[in-house]
Amino acid sequence: MNPRVQQDPAEGSRETVERELKRESHQPPVARGKGDRKVTRDDVARMLRRDDDLLISQILAQQPSISELEQAVVWSRGEGDVADVAGQPLSGKVAKIYELIAASEPEED
Repeated sequence: MNPRVQQDPAEGSRETVERELKRESHQPPVARGKGDRKVTRDDVARMLRRDDDLLISQILAQQPSISELEQAVVWSRGEGDVADVAGQPLSGKVAKIYELIAASEPEED
């Protein structure tokens, strides 16, 4: 939990604010969020719920983040959110991953 610095400090608390600002400025940059890290083979297999080496390697070649992979998988299951259903097209890595997943699905009769 990251303490919040008061925007309008009470009179006499300038020292506290300056100390907190100095402390925060010396901290290493915040790591990217969990959803922004690059995926691993295990991440892909778990989200796809299958162990298809060819598909997994094709997805990993796209170097997606967790959030990009999640969005593509959600779309492939027909679970896009309201904005997606309203016609916002997929783009970039998400669209490519979705196409890879869709192409690997067995055809229905």
